[in-house]
Amino acid sequence: MKKVIIAKNIIMATIVIIFLTWAFFKNELVGKIIILPFLICALSILGGNISLLFKKAKLANIFNVIFKISFGLYVIGVLGYTIYYAFVNKAYSLLIVVGIFILFLLLFFKNRKR
Repeated sequence: MKKVIIAKNIIMATIVIIFLTWAFFKNELVGKIIILPFLICALSILGGNISLLFKKAKLANIFNVIFKISFGLYVIGVLGYTIYYAFVNKAYSLLIVVGIFILFLLLFFKNRKR
């Protein structure tokens, strides 16, 4: 049964990679910057599931770390921009939202297991 789930994840990641690759090459620089972390995450999910399919747990863990780094950098970038926006526009209530998302990010990194 586990191989069926891994195969489903490989198919889904491949579809996402095809779509994101198409979107990456169709967009301008800012669009490419926004899409790139998601493309890296999808590639790491694909690589991790292929590694699990061939029972290479250490390689799957490496792909898991790549996923965490890519996703974390994207979220930190968005939160950093939101903090900048909150201070520049004196919208300090946004900082509450940023704090909540930082808590979710910390929980994500603490509990994320494959």
